[in-house]
Amino acid sequence: MSFEQKVSIFEDAQYSMTRYTIKPGKTNFKYKGKVIVREMREGSSVAYVWGKDIQLFTNNYRVDPRGWIYVHEFSEEEIRELLQQVLTRRDQLQDQRRSRK
Repeated sequence: MSFEQKVSIFEDAQYSMTRYTIKPGKTNFKYKGKVIVREMREGSSVAYVWGKDIQLFTNNYRVDPRGWIYVHEFSEEEIRELLQQVLTRRDQLQDQRRSRK
């Protein structure tokens, strides 16, 4: 998938993520203040999705030592499935933190 195709997925309103530029031609996406997608570069299909939270309950993804999943060769369906899992888990963790206070 191209840079533009991936951006259109990450900008989908159902994910409620905010796009921001970190350098000219380099884009990240945040969800509720947490970087969820990083290192997207115009003209490149490279992208990483936050995976540290979901590696605790699934072994379906290879998470690098930094806690990121490299989604370079993922299909649209695979990216959407991963995002749903990541954002759901992120919300669960935030709810748990709030309930402890």
